[in-house]
Amino acid sequence: MHLRKQIASGMQHLMVRLSVIIALILTTLCFNSIFARDWKVAIKPAVSIPLGDFAAHQLHTGSFAETGFSGIVELNHPVYKNWSLAAESGIALHAVNVSALGLVTVQNDPFMEDVYIRSEAIRQVFFLAGTSYTFTLAGLFSAEAGIKAGFLHSQTPYQLYKPRYFMTGPAYYEITSAKDYCAVFSAEIAVYYPIKDCYEAGLNFQWINASPEFGFQTSAGIRVDKRPVQMFNLGLVWRFRF
Repeated sequence: MHLRKQIASGMQHLMVRLSVIIALILTTLCFNSIFARDWKVAIKPAVSIPLGDFAAHQLHTGSFAETGFSGIVELNHPVYKNWSLAAESGIALHAVNVSALGLVTVQNDPFMEDVYIRSEAIRQVFFLAGTSYTFTLAGLFSAEAGIKAGFLHSQTPYQLYKPRYFMTGPAYYEITSAKDYCAVFSAEIAVYYPIKDCYEAGLNFQWINASPEFGFQTSAGIRVDKRPVQMFNLGLVWRFRF
């Protein structure tokens, strides 16, 4: 219990620090807007590919995530030469590979013959802020590379299991959803081509990494499960200038 309180306290301090940093960045953006224009708003729909343990088919460490969808809205403002400050908010949804989850569940229970599983999607909501650098490519093409940090709200899916046992066992059981807030980091690069003076389109490549932890009350005390979230988002981007 004491360890759990220490973890919670540490996460609260981290979230406060991140909130202060993000608030300072947004304040800077607001003051800059008084004296300059050239705001940029980008819409980034993407295919979200799970990586590492997030996609792994491991019962106690993996999340069995399948390729899903990510949607992000970004606000960007130049501050010095090619450097800009940016803030974005997004959501990612990944279905659970219930076939693989069912197979591993049966393999880990010698009395279970088969199991039918229904599962919600794994949901991530995140807010990021950071900096980016723009450089010119061949012709009218340009590229923008950026790094960001922020916080992520991660939610595990509600799951319903209907097993068939060799002898006797429960007709069904459920795993309820759990939630956690944690720090999240992102690195990305986008390639743009101007369609008009106030509008450009391109491709965006983004890597996101976070390490949420979920606490569960058991007969032996509180168990903390780590479920790393790592994804690669590949998609289109439409950006408007104001």
